Amino acid sequence: MSRNIAYDLKHILSGFLTASMLLMLCNMIKTDHIDPLLGNFSAIQPITPNNGTKSASRVLISSDPWGLNKTKEVLNPCWRKSTNSKPQESRGLICVTLAQDPEYHVSQIATAVVVAKYLGATLVIPNIRQSASGQKRPFGEIYDLEKFRATLDEKVPTLQAMDAQFAEISNQKVTTVRVPNMVSKEFVKSKIEPIFKTSKNLRLSIFFPSSMKHKRMNPYGCLATFDNSLMLKPQLQASIDSMVGTLRSLNPRSHGRFVAVQTMPGSGFDAKEIASFMKKIGFVNETTVYLTLNDWDTSIIEHFRNIFPNTFTKDVIIPADEKSKFLDPGRPELKQIIDFYISSAADVYIPTSSNLFSDNVIASRIGTTKQQVALVPINRSSLSAEDYIPPYISQKGHWAYSCFCLGGMN
Repeated sequence: MSRNIAYDLKHILSGFLTASMLLMLCNMIKTDHIDPLLGNFSAIQPITPNNGTKSASRVLISSDPWGLNKTKEVLNPCWRKSTNSKPQESRGLICVTLAQDPEYHVSQIATAVVVAKYLGATLVIPNIRQSASGQKRPFGEIYDLEKFRATLDEKVPTLQAMDAQFAEISNQKVTTVRVPNMVSKEFVKSKIEPIFKTSKNLRLSIFFPSSMKHKRMNPYGCLATFDNSLMLKPQLQASIDSMVGTLRSLNPRSHGRFVAVQTMPGSGFDAKEIASFMKKIGFVNETTVYLTLNDWDTSIIEHFRNIFPNTFTKDVIIPADEKSKFLDPGRPELKQIIDFYISSAADVYIPTSSNLFSDNVIASRIGTTKQQVALVPINRSSLSAEDYIPPYISQKGHWAYSCFCLGGMN
C-alpha cells in the first residue's frame, strides 16, 4: 500500500516538473518571438473617467489628425441645372478682367456669371491682368477655354461665352460698374439693370467685402464655382497632378498622405509654432508637409524641418524640365496656382491667416468632401485635433455649404 502511494507521488512530482518545464519553454518562445511582433502593451494606459478632460492616454487612442476615423458626409449640389438649351437673344455684353492672383479667379467668374444670367447678357471670355500696367494674358493660357464655354452654354440659359478682342467692342460704349463678390439677384435687378438698360455693355469691377464666410452664394454662382466651369488647361493640370503625385511618393512612411500649410508674414504664427502645434495634436515626425509660401527664409524652413524632416516646398516637386516656366519671376501666378491646387488636394490643410486664398481653398475642399478640411492653430491646451476645426467648418457656416445639401453619411 505504502509502495503504491510512493509510486503515485513520484508520478505526480514528475508530471509537475514536466508541466513547469513546458510553461518555461512557452514563456521563452513568447518573449523571444511573439512579444516583439505585438509591441509593448504596457505603454498603453486604460481610459478612465475624468469629467470630460482628455488625458494623454485618451488622446493617444482617439486623436485623429488625419480625419481617418471621421464619418464622411456626402454633399450633393443644391443648385438646379436647366435642361433648356434653346439659345436666347443676348441683350448686351458683360466684360471682366481677372486679377493677376489666381485665387480671385473663381470668385470673379462666379460673380460675372450671376450678373450675366440675370441681365440676359453674353459673358465675354475674360482675360487675365498681368503685373505690368495695361498688359493682359489670354484666358486660354491658364484655363480650359472649350470646357469653360461648353459648361456655361449647356448649363445656364441665356448665358453664352464668346471670344471678343477689346478692339471689337472699343467703338461701343462700355460702362464700368462696381459689383460686390457673391452678388445677389436683388442687387443685380435694383443697382445694375438700370445702368445696363442704358449702356447695354458693362465692364465689371468686382470688389471683395471683408468677410464672406457666413454669406450665401447665388445658385448660378454655385454652378460656376463647383460645376467644373473653371478648369486648368489640360497641360497645366497634368503638371500639377504630377507634382501632387511626387509629393505623395517622396516619403513612403507617410503612406501617401501630406499636410499643406499656408502661411505668410504677419500671420501671427512662425514656423516653429506651427510645427509644434502639429506635433501636439498627433502628427508624427515622419509626416510629409508642404509649405506654400514662396519667400520664406531658409533658416525658417529649417526650423520646421527640425520637427518634420520631410518638409518640402514647390522647388522640390516641380519637374526639372518645367522649373524655368513655373519659377519665372515674370509669371508669379504660376507659383500661386501650384500652391492653390496642392492645398486643395492635401489630406489636411492648415491655414494660418484668413484671406481669399484660404477661403477659396477651403471652399474647394468642402466641394470635394475632404475628410479634414482645415485645422487652425489657436491658443488652446487641448491635444485633440478635433478641437482645432474652425467653427465655420464644424458649424457649416462657410458660404460653400450654401451650395450643397446633405446627402447622407459614408
